[in-house]
Amino acid sequence: MKCSSCKNDSQNQERRQAFTLIEMIGVLAVIAILAALLVPKVFSAINDARINGTCISCDTVKTAIADHYGKYGKLDQVFGTNALPTPIAGYDTNILMPEGLLDKPFIAKVAGGDPQASSNLELVTGANANGGAGYRLDGVNVGTSNAQYVVEAVLSQVAAADAKDLNDRIDGTALGAAAGQADNRGRVEYGSASNGTTTVYIYLTHR
Repeated sequence: MKCSSCKNDSQNQERRQAFTLIEMIGVLAVIAILAALLVPKVFSAINDARINGTCISCDTVKTAIADHYGKYGKLDQVFGTNALPTPIAGYDTNILMPEGLLDKPFIAKVAGGDPQASSNLELVTGANANGGAGYRLDGVNVGTSNAQYVVEAVLSQVAAADAKDLNDRIDGTALGAAAGQADNRGRVEYGSASNGTTTVYIYLTHR
């Protein structure tokens, strides 16, 4: 039979091993503070990765187009012999991928909905570039109006903030506009955001 003092010592030891309510509240408060500090940075890093990924994809496509034109001297023909009717939607899947210049379709993760369906590479005539508005590449003059062909990326349902970030990354802030407002200068152009989203046109090359 255990003595009463032994029982008391055992009970005191159990109490010392348990957390008090105040200690648990303190731990939860520290976790909440850390989460409040880290979560915005995590989301910012994710958004930066989406913008960077789109820029890298555009650069990859531009390199593939340059290789294609360097080999065949034509923008509208597969292997330089099989001409396709203009406009050419799916320039990546209809020309660049069959020639082995791209290994997968162009996808911009800043595009809304299904990014693959909302990310399109197109070859259009100069008069139809940027939905007919053309590109003011120097910020003032429409530099594509007399082009025979323009290759552009068309991204649908892009959030206004993402459109601005994309412009700032590619064109710089000098050729940009405030978030939600139309941007009609540079290689990245888009209309004012309706319902928080807009269609972004990205100039890739012209001849």
